[in-house]
Amino acid sequence: MKRLSIFVVLALGLCLPFALGAADEKKMTVVDYFLLLPDKTLEAPPRAWLGNAQVIDRQNGYISIAGDGAQPSFQVALFRYRDGRSLLALCSGELEGDDSVTLDFFELGADGKMHKASRRVFPIGDRWSSGEYESKYEDLQFELPRQGRTILVRSHKSGKVLHKFTWNGEKFVEQRDAASN
Repeated sequence: MKRLSIFVVLALGLCLPFALGAADEKKMTVVDYFLLLPDKTLEAPPRAWLGNAQVIDRQNGYISIAGDGAQPSFQVALFRYRDGRSLLALCSGELEGDDSVTLDFFELGADGKMHKASRRVFPIGDRWSSGEYESKYEDLQFELPRQGRTILVRSHKSGKVLHKFTWNGEKFVEQRDAASN
């Protein structure tokens, strides 16, 4: 019986820090994660952009920020993995170009900073996701949700919804009703 008690105490001691870390991460808002983005993600450090915010919706995990001469406008949306970890989506345009044409994802690292996450969580690329311009994606625009968990992919030319990808807690999966606008 004493061995069992020691085992239970040891197991709790090993698991408790992970549980507390996930609990702390759940309390953080989209603004907290946005401020942890790497400084080189945008033309200026994230904190400098909060003054340009058009929408900060902490409850729904959404931010929309107007750009300036050196930085296109962008949106940020917070998604959560089933285990409580965060996934931050950043959608931006091109300087002197189209809006909402790039989509990047970030996760919180062990160092307490956000790091670029694998694009494997999202089924299709964007104009620059491969590191080089990809013309096959040039008609796509992304729309992050202010509410809900579905990212819309529209045709830049027609505005028609081409795809709807919904976050399932592990990755984005396509809804087959995307053809209906």
